[in-house]
Amino acid sequence: MTRDKRCHTILRLLTVLFFAAVCVWGITEAGYGLLQVLGWRMSRHSLYALTGHFNNPGPYGGFIACVMAVATAWVMRSRVKPSGLRMTTTWIMYILAWVTIGMGTLVLPASMSRAGWLAQLVALAVEAIRMPQVREWIRKHRWMIPAGGAGVIALLVGAFLIKPESALGRLHIWRMECRAIAERPWTGAGPGMGAWAYGEAQEAFFRARLETASPTVVRVAGCPEYAFNEFLGIGVEYGVPGLLLSVLLVAASIAVLYKARSPFAAGLTAWSVFACASYPLSVPQLRLLGAGFVLIALVVGILQVRSWRMGVLPVIVAGLLAGWMGFRVKPGMTKEWLGTARKENFRAVYAQGYALHQAGRYAESTEILEWGTRMSCDPMFEIILGKNAEALGDDTRAEALYEKAHYMVPSRLYPLVRLMRLQVRTGRNREALETARRIVMMPVNERHEGMVKLREETEVTLDSLEIALRKQP
Repeated sequence: MTRDKRCHTILRLLTVLFFAAVCVWGITEAGYGLLQVLGWRMSRHSLYALTGHFNNPGPYGGFIACVMAVATAWVMRSRVKPSGLRMTTTWIMYILAWVTIGMGTLVLPASMSRAGWLAQLVALAVEAIRMPQVREWIRKHRWMIPAGGAGVIALLVGAFLIKPESALGRLHIWRMECRAIAERPWTGAGPGMGAWAYGEAQEAFFRARLETASPTVVRVAGCPEYAFNEFLGIGVEYGVPGLLLSVLLVAASIAVLYKARSPFAAGLTAWSVFACASYPLSVPQLRLLGAGFVLIALVVGILQVRSWRMGVLPVIVAGLLAGWMGFRVKPGMTKEWLGTARKENFRAVYAQGYALHQAGRYAESTEILEWGTRMSCDPMFEIILGKNAEALGDDTRAEALYEKAHYMVPSRLYPLVRLMRLQVRTGRNREALETARRIVMMPVNERHEGMVKLREETEVTLDSLEIALRKQP
């Protein structure tokens, strides 16, 4: 057997096995989601009925979109009539593909994952445009180009109007991430410190622009746990080199898979589009799926693609990206730090620091919470640090921490309430009065009992301060 035949046999076996695994996995997830909709299985999120084995319907929709893209691409590429043993294998794949498409069609719209819908649309559009008969039809019907463009714009506007606050919040996140990258363009903030860099960028932004910022921008600004754009997230932590290498790796892998006419090209295309608006690298299932697509591309590039440069390019880029990420791990970042820096663990660090605060062990609490600020942009870390500083008699530091917490998420009342209380306690009534007026001017969610109570407390304090200041000579 010649080398080309051996390579073809190996690739066919890998393609069949991986395709079957992806389809079965997708069918299982879609079936589990249908059982949740019917009420026969419990959702993994209290606010949503459909999540599959995921914690949120967004990543679930992205997963289904990627799997459907692979199955649809295989159906669109199937043109050869099988014979003999290949007939059995091909027809099994054909049936799996159609079952996957059917099951996915039932649950993808219900997931309300706009990023998933967009990923599916882009992947299938690219797959269709690569077909000669589709390109020929478009050449004969050129009016379809502006019509298709108008349709895409209409779909994007519709997706925006479904959840406008969420879309605006995502745009604001990307804006802050670009600012964070601009602060450290070549080195990045470091592994696991993306959230810290985001918090610093948002604080600096609102310190300079809070008075002129749109109320909508202030309202949607929060403390996100995820980047909501994996490429920008990599750029925040690893700088522009990491961002460019990650984009190049995905682009080269997609090019190799399309060159080899692999159905996984559509899957990786959908995954990469979804990664531009979500957080697949923080979801184990999507991380595994994306790694599978890239590994298949590396194998295909080495064994099948005739162009040596194009085939080996993903391998070279993957090595460079891994080397750069390893280089950015600083000596002080132990395995314990890198493990704890995962976004799901910052809550445990906060809980430990807050428990020490409640126990009166303020210095120990401060040490733990300062460590936690490097892995989260939640201003509650700064607030408890400020309370620790007050308890230790450092009012100046406490005031600075409360102000920082306010600018990190300016729509929250509690940082300013803590600042007002500190100003009242230290006898700075005029400053406390100005802070109280700022608080009562802020919008309050009437359904949030805690915010309503803080607002009522501030109104009482405001009245008391105004009376006290009027009595002064």
